[in-house]
Amino acid sequence: MNRKRELQRSLGNRYSYERLLSDREIQRMKNHIPADFSETAAAVLAAGCLRLNAVLYRSCKELLLGYDVFVKDDPDSPEWIFYDSLSDPVSLKEADMIRILDRMVSEHDLSYTESCFDRLDGKAVRKEKPTL
Repeated sequence: MNRKRELQRSLGNRYSYERLLSDREIQRMKNHIPADFSETAAAVLAAGCLRLNAVLYRSCKELLLGYDVFVKDDPDSPEWIFYDSLSDPVSLKEADMIRILDRMVSEHDLSYTESCFDRLDGKAVRKEKPTL
């Protein structure tokens, strides 16, 4: 069984891949950089507690593709926390993005299914009673 099917089977609806920009759209943007350009996701792979974004970003006078890795501090959390930017050559192919995430899991002791971070509970803010 290939890795994509393994992840889909084990993660169910917590696995998704979406290609947001075509190669033609990326090339057009690189050739004619919009004046109001801001970082744009070209493809997103979410697998449980990990997400890999292939991002088109501005570097000096040109646009480049890079990877951003996000994690969840709790598997059920709707929020993603930025983890790292990678300098790997970028491929928007799903299988290549899976390989990148698998490498991150093994190199950084991350997990697709469990939080790898200690929970830090902050202080709760108490409302002061108004004085009369």
